[in-house]
Amino acid sequence: MSDLQRHGSRPPRRDGGRGSYNRGFRREGPSGPPGPAVDYKALVEYVAKALAEKPDEVIVEAIERGGGTIAIKVKLADGDVGRFIGKAGRNIEAVRTLIRVASLRDRKRVFVDLASDSHERPSPRARHSRGDTEE
Repeated sequence: MSDLQRHGSRPPRRDGGRGSYNRGFRREGPSGPPGPAVDYKALVEYVAKALAEKPDEVIVEAIERGGGTIAIKVKLADGDVGRFIGKAGRNIEAVRTLIRVASLRDRKRVFVDLASDSHERPSPRARHSRGDTEE
């Protein structure tokens, strides 16, 4: 009996008919080396204080959202916000990339954002939207 008679019109399998040729490999994602968990809040705080001119005014809060998601809010002095963001947003994007790479091993989603102080100082748009006008 030929291969075509045994298998119909299909060509013979590449692995010799022993099953899947991808046997033994998992595709679940990266499983990094075992070790201590990363403290994302401390990592962001370290970088923010290194960039800030007033490191004592840096406040970092981490909020667990559930489902493996963590939101990190960074509060800075007014003069340090621009330094943390960087030219064309390069600094804050670098911090976000660093945290994203560090969080891959734990399979968590970590977001880094600047905390806004909108309740203390309304923006010019908010002032105009309330009906106040500058005269």
